[in-house]
Amino acid sequence: MGQFVRRALAGLPVTIHEDATGPKIGGDCGNLICVPRSFDPSRPALALFAHLDTPRSTVGVKPVLSDGRITSDGTTILGVDNRAGASVLLHVLKEHAASSDPGNFLVVFTVAEEIGMYGAKHVDLNPYNVHVGFVFDCSKRPGVFIRSAVGCSLYTARFIGRPSHAGVSPEKGISAIRMAALAVSRIPMGRLSPAMTSNVGTIRGGSATNVVAEECTIDGEVRAFDPADIDAHLKELRSTFDDVAQSAGGQVRMDVSVDFAPFTLDPASGAFRLTEEVLTSVGLKPEPITYLGGSDANALNALGIPCVNLGIGAQNPHANDEFILLEDFDATARIARELIRRSVHLT
Repeated sequence: MGQFVRRALAGLPVTIHEDATGPKIGGDCGNLICVPRSFDPSRPALALFAHLDTPRSTVGVKPVLSDGRITSDGTTILGVDNRAGASVLLHVLKEHAASSDPGNFLVVFTVAEEIGMYGAKHVDLNPYNVHVGFVFDCSKRPGVFIRSAVGCSLYTARFIGRPSHAGVSPEKGISAIRMAALAVSRIPMGRLSPAMTSNVGTIRGGSATNVVAEECTIDGEVRAFDPADIDAHLKELRSTFDDVAQSAGGQVRMDVSVDFAPFTLDPASGAFRLTEEVLTSVGLKPEPITYLGGSDANALNALGIPCVNLGIGAQNPHANDEFILLEDFDATARIARELIRRSVHLT
């Protein structure tokens, strides 16, 4: 995808800066910061974002255009998350570069969003005087934008038992798998409230069918709008895991890390007001929403860049039946063009 972007912009007055994120995360491409000739770093700038990666492979994808929408043939994902956003931004950037129109903006194509927003977490926009950002990555239709998004913390709980021969002396062993299973059965999962979810995503352990399992690890996440709610739930999980392990005569070690922080945009902020003005000016009804998913906007807001995630109509993301309507492609392009037009008036 990085090579595709470079080929698409070849010969145009756009400078592409690739940062060092790729090697930092074990990848082969960094974030691509695309700077048009109209850019002036001495003035406040606007940045438009889309990520280059997809949640699953698009090898063999066959796009199908029918009934005013683009889908895959059903055997793979279309890759609309986030190549719809990337396509729109690449298109309007090429349009702008071929014109003499003013515009104080950047287009940033980030990497590794799907596996942890690593590109957005590592991007350095300080040299570019960016005052506000817009992420083209929300699956809602154009007009919708995310005013508040959850944060997410990840945890790993490693249960440690005692191995023994499962046939000859099972009573001498302490099964880590049994501990983990009992622990999972005792914790709440799913939608805990309208503002909070919890999930165990993977479980792995054991070495052979004839050995009482010595270790078993579960990986999970907790999402909420308030970090205090996340911390309280993790404390509850840790207590449950400890009780189960102690009762079985085993041990448990739990590690926690923040995946991404929550954010809430102030309706009085410049980013919020600009979003409403732009959407209205292109004929859309602004619809701010709260959202339990994460995006590059979480990471960018955490870096101090006020950032809005915009609906682009990339519907049913991550599934083989994902699609985008052509009218939503068109509306998203209108939004991007209007943001570029207004970028010369930022304060």
